[in-house]
Amino acid sequence: MKKNILYIALCIAQICLLGACSDFLNEQPQSDFTNDGSGGDGLTSKYLNLADAEAELQGAYESFKSDIFQMENYTINDIQSDNCYVGGDGTNEEAVGMLRLSPTNAKVSLVWSQYYSMSGTATNVIENTRLMESAAIQEADRNRIMAEAKFIRAWACFDMVRLWGDLPMVTQLIPTITAENLEEWYPVMYPERTPEDEIYRQIIDDLDETGTIRYLESMNKGAFQATKGAAYGLLAKVWATRGEKSSRNYSEVIRYCDKAIAEGYRLTDSFEELWDPDNKFTPESMFEVYYTTDAPNWAYWTLLKEADGTVSWRRYCTPSHDLIAKYDTEKDQRYASGILWKEAPYDVYYPADNYPFAYKIREKNSDIILMRLADILLLKAEALVETNQVAAAIEIVNQVRRRAGLDGLPVGMSQSEARLAVENERQLEFFMEGQRWYDLLRNERMLEVMRNHKDAQGNLFLQGLEAYRAKWPLPQGEMDKNTRLVQNEGY
Repeated sequence: MKKNILYIALCIAQICLLGACSDFLNEQPQSDFTNDGSGGDGLTSKYLNLADAEAELQGAYESFKSDIFQMENYTINDIQSDNCYVGGDGTNEEAVGMLRLSPTNAKVSLVWSQYYSMSGTATNVIENTRLMESAAIQEADRNRIMAEAKFIRAWACFDMVRLWGDLPMVTQLIPTITAENLEEWYPVMYPERTPEDEIYRQIIDDLDETGTIRYLESMNKGAFQATKGAAYGLLAKVWATRGEKSSRNYSEVIRYCDKAIAEGYRLTDSFEELWDPDNKFTPESMFEVYYTTDAPNWAYWTLLKEADGTVSWRRYCTPSHDLIAKYDTEKDQRYASGILWKEAPYDVYYPADNYPFAYKIREKNSDIILMRLADILLLKAEALVETNQVAAAIEIVNQVRRRAGLDGLPVGMSQSEARLAVENERQLEFFMEGQRWYDLLRNERMLEVMRNHKDAQGNLFLQGLEAYRAKWPLPQGEMDKNTRLVQNEGY
């Protein structure tokens, strides 16, 4: 019997940062990521030199070019929220837009597997680099590579904990599995779910100032690289999200926002500059996924047009009537930069002769900006409101509004008015940047907003939405493989 269990484990077990196994990882057992150590379960690094470590680190960065960032980030945050209708006619995507996900939805499985692959690759880099002999790598390189990999792992973990809450977590390498050690390591390969707050503690530990951020490069413009500014920005987002809103440490949010801002980033002079495909790595960008015509993104094809510029099938992420109604269509530069109206061969949500398309990813060489200064500024404004520094918060909001061509808001508004003002500005500023759903969750506004969201005919269609839909279901395939997992409530 034990031999049968061993055979199954070696065929399907894949271990990553958070340990649950996925079809996406089933090409190679985790034990292949290390060389056999001497004596029991001793581990040695599989990296022989710096080039080996750099190569796998680059592989971890390539995770930011997978489906979860070229399409699913918009599915989660824009289609699932009041920003967009699904656009296309895929049944799995439609379930996201209707907030009717099930454990067997292919989107759930895809997103889970790719995030676990991302975090698992980062963990392999961290642990194999840690295990390298001192003769094989300089300490400065060891510290830098591990710090960059921890940033990547923290990013993946943060997205996952926001989607699923409690998660199965493993942050160690697994030795070569044998009949003798299988009983010891099987619970590590197939763990129970770790409580959400412990996941947040791991993220914060991965982004520790002295153990991680100090080893990252300092920049004052965009980069497809973990930098001090991007790490401080990510850490601020983590502190702004962890736990119940009423008990959060908003002073920490402000502190880390200030550290990110102090790196020297600045808003571009015009909003339009951000979306020119040839205008890469602006001083506003903080973390940006780099694409070229030779190594293109495919998001433009899914969202906007075919290679020859035509539209012959339904594109995803159609801006909603609710969203468009919030823009000052005459003055707000973000409206014209983010939404393109053109003829379409369909009239599902709008007349075919005047149809809106998401317009921030315009060409196949468009970079995808995952963090920029305006995000951190408005996050700081959000935290200032929560610490009752309303006037200071609205001054930040007005800085962003002025860049958009709008008049400033009155600084004397109430705290409750200021909360909504910051939320509204974030929605208009970050449409189709993968922010809205997470913003609604963070501010505990998902139910209220989505129950009032209207369909294309102006009808409320989510009035009966239940609170459990704030979390995604665990994929049924993972539940089948790991019987220690417990499904999220409601699924």
